[in-house]
Amino acid sequence: MYDLFDLDGRGISIRGYHFSCEDPKAVVVLVHGIGEYCGRYQRVADHFKEDGIAMVGIDLRGHGRTEGERGHCAPRAEVLKDIDRLIEYAGELYPGVPIVLYGHSMGGNIGLDYRARGAKNDVPAKYLISAPWIRLVKPVKGVLYQTVKLMSKIAPKKTINSDCKEEDLGNLLFVRPYVEDSLVHPYISFLTAFEGFSIGNAIEEGENEDNGRAHDKPLLLMHGTDDKICDVNGSRNFEKVHKSVLEKEGNADKFEFVEWQGYYHEIHNGGPDGQDGEEVIKKMIDFILA
Repeated sequence: MYDLFDLDGRGISIRGYHFSCEDPKAVVVLVHGIGEYCGRYQRVADHFKEDGIAMVGIDLRGHGRTEGERGHCAPRAEVLKDIDRLIEYAGELYPGVPIVLYGHSMGGNIGLDYRARGAKNDVPAKYLISAPWIRLVKPVKGVLYQTVKLMSKIAPKKTINSDCKEEDLGNLLFVRPYVEDSLVHPYISFLTAFEGFSIGNAIEEGENEDNGRAHDKPLLLMHGTDDKICDVNGSRNFEKVHKSVLEKEGNADKFEFVEWQGYYHEIHNGGPDGQDGEEVIKKMIDFILA
């Protein structure tokens, strides 16, 4: 299990989770997806611990046990500062132990954004990104996009239903409980949505602000080919654009992209055809410890 801790979110209390490990070889900093919370990664943490890997994470603003309007994980500048503090906390818990930032779904969007422009983006030794929100399977374009943009300015905390179905996530044996979990919610605020869309687009096109300090940090990007929420083509395009940048810098060997055939969104929770996700978690562990 995990121990809970609190971080100062400059006006709100942010609840954190410590999945401890004695004398770890690495400590993973977790950034979860929209509507969920860190406790859903207990199974992954258990596997990590078996191989000598600790993990810490926070329930993002408006999620899980953290304060805030449900689904309002914004503004992004404040969220990136929350990740700063989480990285600092991981270093305080395990001095001198390599830190790996692990982001899934919306957390993958945040993780790639942090890798590009985070204040402490040169601190993590590696970045592990899973099924990132770069492009959605159901695109938001034209009038709908402009509406979200407008609402993000006049009613940024107002929420809409993210319409995420548990059967679209992975093997229900590992996904559940989801709908029945009181700490899971279906909401996303207009500002959170607009920032996710705009930053995801910028990441895909290689136009996101990037200070270049983390380009020499190994990056493992993984995505299920049949993801029904975050379009795998977004990750494919990011690989092409970003790898060309890394090639010019001599860092192309630092980036690996893995597609999991037939898997849905939560690749760590297996696939729709009975896969258990063990291979995915093993790949994570091998990358972390390599």
